[in-house]
Amino acid sequence: MSTLNPTTVATANSIDQAVPELWNAKLYMQAQREMFWAQFEGEEGSGMPVIRKDDLTKEAGDVIHIQTLKNLTGAGVTGESTLQGNEEKLSLTQTDLTIDWFRHAVAITKRSKQRINFDFVVQAAQPLLSKLVAKKMDDDMFTKFGTATTALFAGDATSTATLDASDTLSCATLDKIKTYLGNALAMPLSGGNGQQYFGIVVHEFDAYNLRRDSNWIAAQRDANLRGETNPIFSGSMGVYNGMIIYVNNGVSNAASKSKCIAFGGETAFRGYGMMPSFVTQVYDYGFEIGVGMEAVYGQALNNE
Repeated sequence: MSTLNPTTVATANSIDQAVPELWNAKLYMQAQREMFWAQFEGEEGSGMPVIRKDDLTKEAGDVIHIQTLKNLTGAGVTGESTLQGNEEKLSLTQTDLTIDWFRHAVAITKRSKQRINFDFVVQAAQPLLSKLVAKKMDDDMFTKFGTATTALFAGDATSTATLDASDTLSCATLDKIKTYLGNALAMPLSGGNGQQYFGIVVHEFDAYNLRRDSNWIAAQRDANLRGETNPIFSGSMGVYNGMIIYVNNGVSNAASKSKCIAFGGETAFRGYGMMPSFVTQVYDYGFEIGVGMEAVYGQALNNE
């Protein structure tokens, strides 16, 4: 006489128990590692390119207020001149960041597998959802940068319409960008080595052109940083004239015309109302289970 194996019907509660808080932490940490812009995050006052504020008391549709400071530009006083009455006004600005939901999920049915191992489903979904969160937030940030109104052009071009095949990214273009940022009093990044830098993100096609520039080749051979451990250099292609070059194909490349993104400190903002977290659901009397993620966040550029 044979005995049938007992059957367990999944419930929402049993699935939730299979997704402990450890999974939430793992989802967030892996998403941070996958995210390009996460390496530039810092808290208010840090001077990092992306100022991040976590206000977990906020809900979708709420506003997170982020405070930033502009560089001091006053001349001060010398000798025995009176300082009182000659103080520089502290320029404090506030960015209001509206946050909203982002959600996504995957599902599997018993038709897909004769017996579903729920723990396996969660483990398989976690890295996929982490990558999706990272790509979504990076894509959003690249889109935000695409709305910037200041544009410089490579070569002798003066507009998008005048760009041609000879107007490629070069060290001369990097010099032009560096000069503009310095003149605009953009906040530089501290390299921790007594030097100050700006960053620029370029498309792989632009990186290809830059690597063929004889000035770039000489600079990397003779003067590129070696053994630099500051995180702002992580994953960079190299450094030229105080510009750290990063390569990421999130940069717009429509009609073979790339839009490189130059940045300094406090260039963009990111706020969380809820950190990326796992959610689960059971459908149709345990026939189908879903594993998903949800987060409440917002991002914006510093338009000051």
